[in-house]
Amino acid sequence: MNAQDLRNLLEQSDDKLSIFGSRETLNKYKFNAIELFDLISDFLSDEEKLKLFEYSHFMQYNAKVKGGIIGLVSDENIVLQMMNNDKIMNGFESYQISNIIKKLSDNVKQQLLYNQEFIKKYKIANIQLKNIVSSLSENEESKILMDIDLIKNKLHLTDFQIIDLVKGLSSEEEKDKVIGIYKFANHQKIEILKTYCNSHKLDILMKEKDFSRSNITSILQTLDIKTLSKFLVEHKKFCSEKGLHPYEIIHELDSKQQKEFVENLENIDLTLSEKREILAMLKTDVKQSIDTTNLPEECKSALSIQTTEYGTVILDLERNLEDYRGLDNFISINPEEFTEQQRAKFIKLCDICPHLKVYSRLDDTVTYNSNATEYKEAEEWINSIIDNLNPEYSKAQKMAVIDYEIGKKISYSPDFGTEVFNSADSRALWKIISSGYGVCNGISKVEQYMLNRVGIESEIIGSDTHAFLKIKNIELPLANGEIAKGNTILDPTWNLASHRFNAKPDNFCVSYEQARKNDIDIKGKDHNCHKNDEQLKDATLNLDEQSLRKLFTSVGLADRDGQFPIKDLIEKSELLDEFYANQPEQNISKQFLLLKQACPEFTTCQNSSMSILNDILLSNKNLNFNKCVVNRVYNREDKEKIPVIYVYIDSNELGKRFYFANKDEGRFIEVPQEIFKKQYECYEEDLKMNERY
Repeated sequence: MNAQDLRNLLEQSDDKLSIFGSRETLNKYKFNAIELFDLISDFLSDEEKLKLFEYSHFMQYNAKVKGGIIGLVSDENIVLQMMNNDKIMNGFESYQISNIIKKLSDNVKQQLLYNQEFIKKYKIANIQLKNIVSSLSENEESKILMDIDLIKNKLHLTDFQIIDLVKGLSSEEEKDKVIGIYKFANHQKIEILKTYCNSHKLDILMKEKDFSRSNITSILQTLDIKTLSKFLVEHKKFCSEKGLHPYEIIHELDSKQQKEFVENLENIDLTLSEKREILAMLKTDVKQSIDTTNLPEECKSALSIQTTEYGTVILDLERNLEDYRGLDNFISINPEEFTEQQRAKFIKLCDICPHLKVYSRLDDTVTYNSNATEYKEAEEWINSIIDNLNPEYSKAQKMAVIDYEIGKKISYSPDFGTEVFNSADSRALWKIISSGYGVCNGISKVEQYMLNRVGIESEIIGSDTHAFLKIKNIELPLANGEIAKGNTILDPTWNLASHRFNAKPDNFCVSYEQARKNDIDIKGKDHNCHKNDEQLKDATLNLDEQSLRKLFTSVGLADRDGQFPIKDLIEKSELLDEFYANQPEQNISKQFLLLKQACPEFTTCQNSSMSILNDILLSNKNLNFNKCVVNRVYNREDKEKIPVIYVYIDSNELGKRFYFANKDEGRFIEVPQEIFKKQYECYEEDLKMNERY
């Protein structure tokens, strides 16, 4: 017997509920869940549907079937009775419960949304609660959304879920109300704003001062092409103030939108430069679809420029470089591997496109930007070094000169470790040379680049705190006339002060064993600056002192006896110390003057100057200080907080003295303590470090 037979039986019976209640009777008939639902719907009242669950065989049905029966009840009070019956609801998943709730009236939905005990009891997830809110009529949904405590603290809806709910509202007035009470981030506001009509979008866009360029671009891309074209023409001042270019918006449009925009490009009041930028940045299929017959040559050349999907030019140095004029914003190039001929052409391009970006890499993921001017200045300096190398020099001799010249040109970033330190600038290859400042991995990159130009292979090696070079397969001349070949370590950063003041570089071509010895300070603490057993185990070549002195003599950086010019500085400092042994004030003044004579630029190569002051000039035997501090501060009136060297001396003869290095006058000036403290300020990071130590 089938479902139709059961239906016939029910039609003839006066006690229909008893038939459903009889397991034996039902077992005689074959029917599926859909047929069962139809029979219950047709023959039982809501009250009788509730009574079905008094029978054990109905309680044994799975949640899907029980949920289907509950869905047949029109009396919401009975539905609530069912949903509050633990036995009936046994086996229900939270999504099944939320599906039942979504079919109820707004009033019941709201009751349940505010019923924390019910929500916790059935562990209804916030995604289901969000769907229940979404199923409310718009007026009631808006009211619920205005209850922040309910939405965020009780229903625990995420910002993403809340935004999705707001986007679903049809009334922009209601959306505005909700936005007004939630502290959405700009990018979240943008997602809602995209759903507004064009006029409302633009009205908000023009009034909102905190929107970024990317925020604005995201909104403008949602406009129809006619409205967008009109906006770009009528609001040029707004776009200019925001640093927004028309091509940035057009580039993100899909092909269909781009074609529609370009079809009317000649009638849009944009400059030729703006039109060229737009044409250059179009998608490839759009470019190919354009009829160029009546296009001006300037536009044709822009259209022929190849670009990546990310909006950067695929540079072709063999084409007419003038074709790139005005397209500076799209040119971002790493010229590290350029040939000499390519570098020459690229420098010409830098004159044509002075705002292009030049980037270098320290690894496969991070790039650091320099500008065209910095690139040209750096390459001019590099060429002045490399072109003047004696062609008969060995690789070791060339390396000695390059390491020396880097030390003379570059200083360790004086604001390293402060709140104003710019990590990117100090690691950008050409910017470091142009500015004269860098940090260890950036300085190592500079030397690696220059060594590569003269055929010397190297690798930047890092420890946990430092970076330097491993020189590979280098031949080093020994004092005994032999040649040693292998891998060695060169630390250009640790050689900076030595080269600046013409001293023997202690970290030039040392073995890993020797480098690790150099990591240990005079107190015996190992700073592990060069510790990298795996990558440096083959760096066994160590240039002994006699051989090093002979090498530097061969390139004119040490005298014929292998003595470095710093010897004269040390001897003069000691003579001054002897002469002014009983006149500490004059002694200090003369030592400062000697520093200026040895290094006229001492105020701008702060780290190297501080090292010489600490290690030589202010450490003479007759300068008996209770305390001597050489450090950095900044002028309180200097918004950029550029470091200034200061010297604090406390002695029995002089008391407390403060001196600062005046960059304009190129000398140390003494000031009273109260004036020094009023005029200068310590960096926050330096103060924190002093507190720690």
